[in-house]
Amino acid sequence: DLPGEMKVLVSKEKDKDGKYSLMATVDRLELKGTSDKNNGSGTLEGEKTDKSKAKLTIANDLSQTKFEIF
Repeated sequence: DLPGEMKVLVSKEKDKDGKYSLMATVDRLELKGTSDKNNGSGTLEGEKTDKSKAKLTIANDLSQTKFEIF
C-alpha cells in the first residue's frame, strides 16, 4: 500500500528483448523495473538518498500494490 493512498503512474516501454521497462516516481523517488506483461504489472526498485532501498510490487491483475522500504 502506498503512503496516504497516493496514486502512481507507471510508464512502460517495450525493449528490444520483448520485455517492458517500467518506470515510476513515488514521493520524488525514481523506481525502475522490467516485466514480461504489457499491462504495467511487475516489480520496480530504487534507492533513496539515505541508501535505503524501496520496492513497488504491482500484482499481475493490477488489483494490489505493495510498497516496501528496507
